[in-house]
Amino acid sequence: MFRRLARVDELEMRVGLICERIEPMPDDEAVCFLDEAFGRASTGDADAQLVFLAVGWALFDPRLAPRRRSLGETARNAELHHVADFVAPLIEEERPEDKRRIPDFGRGRPLTLGERKSLARTSDRSLIQRVVRDPHPDVIRILLGNPSLTEEDVVRVCAARPNDPEVLQTVYRHRRWVVRYRPRNAILRNPDTPLDTALLLAPLLRKPELREAATSSELAPVVRLSCKAILESRDGGASP
Repeated sequence: MFRRLARVDELEMRVGLICERIEPMPDDEAVCFLDEAFGRASTGDADAQLVFLAVGWALFDPRLAPRRRSLGETARNAELHHVADFVAPLIEEERPEDKRRIPDFGRGRPLTLGERKSLARTSDRSLIQRVVRDPHPDVIRILLGNPSLTEEDVVRVCAARPNDPEVLQTVYRHRRWVVRYRPRNAILRNPDTPLDTALLLAPLLRKPELREAATSSELAPVVRLSCKAILESRDGGASP
C-alpha cells in the first residue's frame, strides 16, 4: 500500500486516497495506520516519507480534521504518545508577541494590505526581496504562487524570527514548496512553527539536520525529543 501511494504523482491525490482509507476506520485502526506511516518514514525510506508528507496534509483535510482530538485521545490511551503529539498536541501554544514590522517599500508611508498583496504578484526581484519579509499570511500566500519566487526566497520566509505561525503553516500547506527539502527543514527549525506541523516534518529530515534539531535550544522539548528518537531508530536504537 505504501509503495502504491508513493507512486501517485500528485500530492493532493495521495491525500485524497489516504482520507478515503482512514475515513471509514475506527479510531484505533486509524491510529495504527498513522503509527505505521510514522515509523516507516522515520527509517528514512523515501517512499514512506512521500506517504507521510501526504498523511500530514490529510490531518488538516476537512474530512479528517474533526477527528483529530479523538484520534489523539485514542493514541494516548494506547501509549502511542509520538502519534498523539503530531495528531493533537496537548501543549497549549502561546502566540508569540508580534514584533514584526511591515517592510519599507520606499513609498514614504506604510502600504495597505491590499497594496502589499498586489506587490506579492510582482516579477521585480528587488521588490520580492522586500515582500518576503512581510508579516501577513495573506501576502505570503499570494507570494508563494509567484512564478518569480525562488527556493532561497521561501527559506528566508520560513527562517524569519519572530514569525507568524500561520505564515509557516501557509508554506507547509503549499504544494509547490512543501515537496522541497530546504523549506521543510527551515519550517521545522523555526521555534514559531506550530508543534503539530514541526512534528509532522521531523521524520522527513536527514540525519545531519535531525542531529542539529535534536540539540537546538530554540525548539520545544517535544520536537527535540522526537528528532532524537527518530535518529535512534535510524541508528538501530529504540524505535520512536
